[in-house]
Amino acid sequence: GCGAVSLRRGERPHHRHRPPYASRLAQQWLPDLSGAAITESATLAREMRASARLETMTVDEQGVITSSTSAFLIGVVQSVAITYDYHASVGIDLSKVQVAASGNTITFRIPAPEVLSDSLTPDYSKSVINDTWYTLTDVRRQQLLDDEQNARRTAVTADQSSSDAAWANTLNVFENYIAKWISLGNSRLEYKFERLTEE
Repeated sequence: GCGAVSLRRGERPHHRHRPPYASRLAQQWLPDLSGAAITESATLAREMRASARLETMTVDEQGVITSSTSAFLIGVVQSVAITYDYHASVGIDLSKVQVAASGNTITFRIPAPEVLSDSLTPDYSKSVINDTWYTLTDVRRQQLLDDEQNARRTAVTADQSSSDAAWANTLNVFENYIAKWISLGNSRLEYKFERLTEE
């Protein structure tokens, strides 16, 4: 239908000749955009599965493992103080990231950071091992190292999953990571990030 045309004084009516496809394109803009969102979300999901893991930060700590063993009537027969360096690579398992497209929005549900790999290296030059009475076996020494590594891993994981700063850092690294796949042609797409809650 024709709408009313209001003219300023002295202005001549004029007709703009729009190409016939312009209005159709305008109507199809959102469906096209949601199609782009679906395509892009599928691409991002595929790339993340291929990449597997994304490091968001590293942790370097020093510590000392202390242990003592006492024997009845004799007292302490073994005392150990092993200095160590603990290194952990922290990040997210990209296979756990959930990607969903709705309209022109792509939503990423991101898991909490976890320890991707770690190592505990003893420094025996700074360690004290008194085991004249009761020898510290290789098996016992390795058990002490393994227990300490597990304890450090648990502590780092708990700290990362509860820290707002760690979450903000994870988002920042993740956004930079996906930026290389976000096509400039679909700059009208919106990206949202949510925490993936473990069920």
